[in-house]
Amino acid sequence: MTRTTKSRIAGSALVAAAALIGFVGVVVGDGGNPVEPAVDALNTAETAAALAGQVPYLAAGGVLIGLGVGAVIASGATYWYQNKQIGGRLE
Repeated sequence: MTRTTKSRIAGSALVAAAALIGFVGVVVGDGGNPVEPAVDALNTAETAAALAGQVPYLAAGGVLIGLGVGAVIASGATYWYQNKQIGGRLE
C-alpha cells in the first residue's frame, strides 16, 4: 500500500469513528432533542474529513519546521566549534 492509500484509509476510519461516536451519543443521550447531537456529530465528521484530506500538507509543514530547527542547531554547533578552534589558535 502506498502512503496516500494508507492516509485515505486512516481518514476514512477517523470519519467512521467520529460518526459512530456521534450516533452512540444520540442513542445513549438523555432522550431530549436528538437533532443537536446529530448536527454536532455531523460537524465533527466533516471536520475530520477535511483534516484527513490535508494530511500531506500537514506532514510537509512538519518536515519543513524540522529542517529549519535542524539547520539552526547545526549552524550553532558549527559556530561554537569554529569559535573554539580559532580561540585556541589565538592563545
